[in-house]
Amino acid sequence: MDQPDIWAYGLAPDILLDEADQGVNLRSPSGSISITDRSEVTLARKLAQGGVSEAVLTACLAPNPDAADVCAAFLFRLDQRGFLCRFVIQNSLAISVCVPQRAPETGLPTFKPRKTFRLSPQTLFQPDKKGFRAMVPGSWATVDLLDPQIGPLLFKLSEGMEATQVTNCVPGLELHAFEALMRLFEWCDLLDGTAKTQPPVHEVLFHSHTRLGFTRTKLGKTGKPQTFRQTAKDIPDIALPLPNVADLIASDPPHLLVSRSRRSRRDQGRTSINLAQLNELLFRCFYQENGHRSYPSGGALYSLTTYLLVNRCDGLVPGLYAYDAASHGLTMVTKFTRALKGLLEDAAASANCASNTQILLLLSSDMAITRTAYGDLAYSLTLKEVGAVYQNVQLASEAMKLAACPLGTGNSLAFAKVIGQNVYDTPLVGEMIIGSSE
Repeated sequence: MDQPDIWAYGLAPDILLDEADQGVNLRSPSGSISITDRSEVTLARKLAQGGVSEAVLTACLAPNPDAADVCAAFLFRLDQRGFLCRFVIQNSLAISVCVPQRAPETGLPTFKPRKTFRLSPQTLFQPDKKGFRAMVPGSWATVDLLDPQIGPLLFKLSEGMEATQVTNCVPGLELHAFEALMRLFEWCDLLDGTAKTQPPVHEVLFHSHTRLGFTRTKLGKTGKPQTFRQTAKDIPDIALPLPNVADLIASDPPHLLVSRSRRSRRDQGRTSINLAQLNELLFRCFYQENGHRSYPSGGALYSLTTYLLVNRCDGLVPGLYAYDAASHGLTMVTKFTRALKGLLEDAAASANCASNTQILLLLSSDMAITRTAYGDLAYSLTLKEVGAVYQNVQLASEAMKLAACPLGTGNSLAFAKVIGQNVYDTPLVGEMIIGSSE
């Protein structure tokens, strides 16, 4: 039997209480509840204070003989919407709180006696202003740990703890408080023993932070980014001539033929790609006219910068070049170095090629402008843009009879050193090998 003051309640942090003519509205980013019943209005206002026990809530409705039932029904209603925080109290102090991100997937928390308690391998801990936040990515709620004495308990739970060890492990933690904590841990998927097959934790974390439905947080544009500049120079070192669009249209094969013939082509020809071919490819795939390019970008930000690591190209000195999409030109970043050779070797290994590519196309993203505009969605949108670029380049290469192949990975740390940028502010997010086919 729980102690009478073991549980306390409050509204979730993202729930706003607005006074209305007929009562109050509880508003969240994903919806609202209108409350007009006088007793429920009283309870809602009290819950907005946070950390209120059920006994105190019931007393607010006195002398209503049905106060306990009204209170329990209202708490359950809020619980099932994911609007209710649930605190564990010991000695009149909150030692933890369950913070919902959405409606719970199961009913109320229940204590299941176990011989051994162990944390799920999926559990992550994040420092918070008042302690630690424990979470399993994708779960409907987090558990905030507010009392330092819980620290030793977490250590024991990480290695697996016999239930009989509780009092020895944390002398100040009372048994009923431990059982309440384990209820929350079980309810929020923090304990091992689930029958569900879990994907890698980083996949779930990424997915749950970039898709709707996992939390009440709305994803999308959150700000207005500043204008993005492709290169540090106003005028590129090498101005490229703009191809004649009418001539390209007249000579291009039908799109259906190109798309059905498209393949990832790792094998390149003996003859080097030339500057005229490279110029045409850049124009087709990356040239920016009237603020738009030939591939989609979140908010038309076009935060990707195209770099060309030139190994063999007729008309270009080997080295690393940055492409200016607005001016249609190339600026040399650095001459050919050992570090660039390492990037080529990594690309060859990634593509399972015997020799280094003629040109390694590298995509770097200015994450600052995308983060400013889209918040948590920024990296996901960046990768989607990279995928659009991959398809764009492959179709253009097929039409031009060039060999192109997207790669799955690249050395971001080495690239950051070469261009002198922070590996997370302007990360390397995509690579393709490009060359002649004959």
